[in-house]
Amino acid sequence: MRVPRHALHDVEVEAEEITEEQKAATPVSVDWSKKGATSAIKNQYKCGSCWAFSTTEGIESSVFMATGKMLDLSTQQIIACDSRDGGCDGGDPSTALKYVEKAGGLDTAKDYPDTSHTHGKTGNCKWDKKEAVRVKSWKYAVKPCSRGSCTHQDEEALAAAVAKYGPLSICLNAGGDFWDNYSGGVLPNTCSGAARDLDHCVQLVGFDKSGAEPYWKVRNSWGPKWGEEGFIRLPYGKNACGVADEAYIITAEISSFVNESSVMV
Repeated sequence: MRVPRHALHDVEVEAEEITEEQKAATPVSVDWSKKGATSAIKNQYKCGSCWAFSTTEGIESSVFMATGKMLDLSTQQIIACDSRDGGCDGGDPSTALKYVEKAGGLDTAKDYPDTSHTHGKTGNCKWDKKEAVRVKSWKYAVKPCSRGSCTHQDEEALAAAVAKYGPLSICLNAGGDFWDNYSGGVLPNTCSGAARDLDHCVQLVGFDKSGAEPYWKVRNSWGPKWGEEGFIRLPYGKNACGVADEAYIITAEISSFVNESSVMV
């Protein structure tokens, strides 16, 4: 399920400065999903909570990049406790990250498991205030595009950011039949990257520019039976589906409350 994410542009976020030297030094391919930097594929099912899944996954990957430890974190806390966003009716990573920062952190999925996916209802906040991780900061990986066709996004800078910082939380266009009917390969259709078409948030985990069909590798939240075991490949260099319109670099740290049983090796 997907619903239009609520783009709340009153949250001031700066963009990373990627130099031409950094872009030139970027490897031709990166796949963080094969390096332990992503948790298991999740499924939002009946709840329009893609924005919360994207945010949670971005925080998980940030902790891994800093510590080498993968934590399974709570999507339900963000879905039910973030009053700025709409729970199962949509939201955006910028306000979700602001919530996590203000709340003091994010719990583990073991302590606060996801229930919204089973019935499509946001539910009441039941967090016990014991955070597993804290969000220290976040920024856009490249200058975002919030209006127009977004045909001039800097994908080379985005690739440099992915190579340096690891998987990124992003929002894009998953509308129409492009995604619904996807079963594998590089998406062959022209998928609009216009700002008005963004309706889904996911995780950007890598890219490959070496072959005849260069692509971005994106992790979805529709379960492991969808696409390529939960992933989709989008054409590189065309801002396909708006892959470079709204991408976040997140910096997070483990809290003293976390217990070793929550850490996935």
